[in-house]
Amino acid sequence: MKAGVSIALIVIVMLALCGLGLYASDLHWPLPPAALAPLGLFLLSVVLAGWLCLTLVLVARGQLQQQRALHESQQAVQRQLEAAELTQLMSQFSRHAEALLDKESLDPNKRSVMRCLAVDALRGNSGRGDTTYTRLARLFEWLDTEAARQAQDPHRQRLMLPTLMQYAEIAGQLCRVGESQPEKLAHFLAHQPPAPSRETE
Repeated sequence: MKAGVSIALIVIVMLALCGLGLYASDLHWPLPPAALAPLGLFLLSVVLAGWLCLTLVLVARGQLQQQRALHESQQAVQRQLEAAELTQLMSQFSRHAEALLDKESLDPNKRSVMRCLAVDALRGNSGRGDTTYTRLARLFEWLDTEAARQAQDPHRQRLMLPTLMQYAEIAGQLCRVGESQPEKLAHFLAHQPPAPSRETE
């Protein structure tokens, strides 16, 4: 659009120069032979100047398009690298969380931390003094902080969403046993499944 406006202005200026030149020369029709050569040189100069201006406009437009395409390409590559980094981060979180959840708890029956955490949360226990609960809470709080940092980036939010949804219930259990607070795991808790409603008799 801007290039089209520039070309139109160049054409208008060329026509105006031609008109002013003819007016200033005070030529009358039919033209005398002695005036043909100067008039031809003048018109040729105006055309060459206009052609040069048009060429500069088109070259500048091409350069801007190349720079814009390069910038968009660089942004796309940067987004891909950031997405790969965030995906790796989610994978590492899942591995650490699963390793902690699969550990044997302090329960005499040697049940896993995942089962004991679910039981404690259901019964409203304050925990068993198991340091694995604390490590889980700190791990979840760390990822919740990362989710808060990416709150303004919809693309990164979409990448984090499956992990937040997958571990939302465990985050709620950690809060119910007192290992963390809801405000520290808000991004997990926002994806908890709704509690089943009781039918009124």
